[in-house]
Amino acid sequence: MMRKFYKLVVLLLLCQTYVFAQNISVTGKVTDTDNLPLPAVSIKVSGTTQGTSTDNNGNFTISVPSNASLVFSYIGFTSQTIALQGRTTLIVKLATDSKMLEGVVVTALGIERTSKSLTYATTNISAEDLNQVKGANVLNSLAGKAAGVFVTQGAGGPGSSPRIVLRGNKSIGGSNTPLYVVDGVPVGGFADFNPEDIESLQILQGASAAALYGSQAANGVILITTRKGKLGTTTVDFASTATYDSPFVLPELQTTYGQGLGGVARTGVNDSWGPKITNGSDSHIKDFFQTGENYLNSLSISSGNEVSRVYLSYANTNSKAMIPGYNYGRNNVTLRGSSKAFNNKLTLDGGINFIGTQTKNQNASSWYNSPMFGLYLFPMGDNMDKYSPNGGGVWNATRGFYVQNWPYVKNEHSSNQNPYWIINKIQSDDVRNRTNMNGSAKLDLTDWLNIAGRTTYNTYSLDSDNRQGASSDPINTGANGGYQKSVTRGSELYTDVLLSANKELSDDIKINAVVGFSNTITKSNGTYNGTNGANTSLYYADYFTLQGLTGNFVSTSSITKRIDRSVFGTASVGFKETLFLDVTGRNEWSSTTESPFFYPSAGLAYILTNTLGSSDAVSFAKLRATYAEVGNALPFGSAARNSNYSVGPDESVAGRGTLPFFSGTDTITLKPERSKSYEFGADLRFLKDKLNLSVTYYNATTEDQVFTITAPTGAGASSFFINGGTIQNQGIEATLSYNASFGNLKWTPSVNFSRNTNRIKELSNLLTTDRFVLQSGNRLTNLFLLRPGSALLQGRKYGAYHDIFGKTYLYDANGNQQFNAVTGLPLLSTTDDQYIGNANPDFLLNLNNNFTYKNFNFSFLVDGRFGGLVSSSTEQWLDYKGLSKRSGEARDAGGVNVNGKLINPELYYGYVSAKADFGAAGKEYTYSSTNIRLRELAIGYTLPKFSNTIKNVNLSLVGRNVLFLYKKAPFDPELALGTGNSNQGFESFQIPSATSIGLTLRAGF
Repeated sequence: MMRKFYKLVVLLLLCQTYVFAQNISVTGKVTDTDNLPLPAVSIKVSGTTQGTSTDNNGNFTISVPSNASLVFSYIGFTSQTIALQGRTTLIVKLATDSKMLEGVVVTALGIERTSKSLTYATTNISAEDLNQVKGANVLNSLAGKAAGVFVTQGAGGPGSSPRIVLRGNKSIGGSNTPLYVVDGVPVGGFADFNPEDIESLQILQGASAAALYGSQAANGVILITTRKGKLGTTTVDFASTATYDSPFVLPELQTTYGQGLGGVARTGVNDSWGPKITNGSDSHIKDFFQTGENYLNSLSISSGNEVSRVYLSYANTNSKAMIPGYNYGRNNVTLRGSSKAFNNKLTLDGGINFIGTQTKNQNASSWYNSPMFGLYLFPMGDNMDKYSPNGGGVWNATRGFYVQNWPYVKNEHSSNQNPYWIINKIQSDDVRNRTNMNGSAKLDLTDWLNIAGRTTYNTYSLDSDNRQGASSDPINTGANGGYQKSVTRGSELYTDVLLSANKELSDDIKINAVVGFSNTITKSNGTYNGTNGANTSLYYADYFTLQGLTGNFVSTSSITKRIDRSVFGTASVGFKETLFLDVTGRNEWSSTTESPFFYPSAGLAYILTNTLGSSDAVSFAKLRATYAEVGNALPFGSAARNSNYSVGPDESVAGRGTLPFFSGTDTITLKPERSKSYEFGADLRFLKDKLNLSVTYYNATTEDQVFTITAPTGAGASSFFINGGTIQNQGIEATLSYNASFGNLKWTPSVNFSRNTNRIKELSNLLTTDRFVLQSGNRLTNLFLLRPGSALLQGRKYGAYHDIFGKTYLYDANGNQQFNAVTGLPLLSTTDDQYIGNANPDFLLNLNNNFTYKNFNFSFLVDGRFGGLVSSSTEQWLDYKGLSKRSGEARDAGGVNVNGKLINPELYYGYVSAKADFGAAGKEYTYSSTNIRLRELAIGYTLPKFSNTIKNVNLSLVGRNVLFLYKKAPFDPELALGTGNSNQGFESFQIPSATSIGLTLRAGF
């Protein structure tokens, strides 16, 4: 009887266990204490590796045993464990973790730090902010998003990259662009990366933040952390963006007066100083452009458990520019995996990233071979329809093919050609491939000490084809056309080893320290073969192959190798979570220099509220101060005293180009440029952390400027490298943000302010003049860097980077403008070295607003640039040719009113424009760059969940460069001739910037 009883008890217990062990489907939602959904919350079944994560709306579904416990964890919030006890629905609220309120920030070398312990300024831009309104180039999305970041558009079109400068221009002859670092490893560039692969982007504006990168860090660093597999069930994310472009600003032309000179109609001239006409129209400009199309599609898969995680993504970008025939395509493939072993003591991470881009017929801006030149200067009253068919060509029976159909081909300070011929017969194609392979291993030696090694191997290739059709401008192209072919290959192998310690030495003292070394080997090789302008041509017309080259064509090849090594260390010591001390040091050896160089930094941060106490009004206050020294590496080969001779196309021996300075007995050992920087700042939070203010003052002085001077005759070189100048940048950055919730409405506005002042503190006496010519020869204005004490400073103590000089109007001692007594024309300075202004803005001010209401989201970015100047060759030429709007208005008024006297408009504008030659009134064609624009706009809606498979769907209307709220220049003042140091403050027949409007669809599975 008892045996039967025991059997019954055991059977009941087994049945109970079976019942409680059955899996049930649990659904729920995770929010913060304000009932706002939390996405990507990690949900794990306690004691197992099973788990999932919440979607963008905070919702989750998981199948688990009915007696299980779920662990909810999220960065910045206190973890919570909940026993199910058979429940199938959960509503979970996570409370903010006061210990993690500061969050984790990725710093130099990929080292993670709490933000409150940082002694320097840094700005984080989330992936959501970067991809809210995205385009073909992710770097364009940085404009207006952070203080201290100045973004200038590229030369035009989807294949061009912007110029990015952090805290002002620091180098005369070197680069002023920041270093790009992906997952802790420096890379050559980032413009072509898949924006959907970005987890976050950190901007290290100052030297202290970037000091561990030594000679690469003078211009600041942009750190990119990429996505990787996440814990939980497999997730699939899809994003698709389609935007459509139209010209943002086009020149305003007069349409009242036709082709001719002196008021008399004349054919065959591209001047519009003829008589009044009734068929005038500028429609040929609008008709030339097509609607640009941009399609960006990406798909990513993420999966992981406690041991292994994997991330795979593919992205495709296809762009059709506003200029017909200009197309850009890109494919991005990323695979990344990580795994843990030996009880999670060893972490392995590896990945491969491939980027393939094709650019077809990327058109040039400015004068030569630019479709804008002939398009904008097309004489009024003529009909473009006569010249656009057959790709801008007309059949030539003698030659047996189509030749350029354009009666205005002449080299009048520039090459005037049929714009349709240029886009069809003068073409440039590029094929670029880049592969990045990386691997790392990290071993936890103890619970506070680990060692890690990383290796990245980056390879790239670039194949370029340039073709000029037969009958193109004969000044620059041979009778049968021209052809140039270049092939470049390169690689970069980066390796580092880091020993890291993170330990509490006592209840009051904590230390986070890293020591390590790095080694970088950079190689490249290239070949170039091509016609030598109009001096050589092709065997047959339009025979665009290497076999078609004839005569003394140009043929060059190059091989380079550079090795850089460093040892470095950093330590951050915290005292009572109140006082933080940072010190770093980096010693470098480089194949471009003869001696090693050491770069130190030190910083201090003090949490005031830990001493004085916090309140609802002032919840956090931190003061910080730093000092750092960083560098700008020497140009390749600049320290070589035995550089090679070269042979010209005519087999003549050319002398060595540039050598380190020597005077027969005296030599100079070149040193890398060195920036010595200090900054002071404060980070404040008010109203229970809802209002945030960060303010920074910085002062950076860059010494040992490296640039070239002309070598004397007989020196055996054309020029010398010298260390010859000092540049100072000082300024203020401030960011103010607010987090407000009004029920279901959440509002997060932010304001960024930046002001930088640049000074040329010193120029070497080896420079025989009082200036360094940064740019000259555009027939309008010049960019000079002046030595202190120069008479051209006109009373200013220092000059500045991108000071603009040119001819200006003359005034007497009383400030009265002077005029020619006979002609009535204003008098101009005899030389073009008079100060006009500076190209850089006085300050930047940006307003970013984000609103969410239930399933709706709305955001906009207002970007303002105040001050600064830009001169315009386009406006100079339009005046000269009688096409500008004001030249027509002057004729309507009977002349240009100058000092009370009416002057013939053709005479006046020919005079002030110098007929587009040297000697123009530079000040007349220099405009304020001040502008305020609606940079970005996004209006979206997240669909209610309608499927267990589809976790979320969001559809947004997006726009970029939507409209100008204020502008004085007759063109987009952000346009520049290019992204180089010498191309700023000057525009010349640029491809117009684009207004982009479109849709973005996002879906998660």
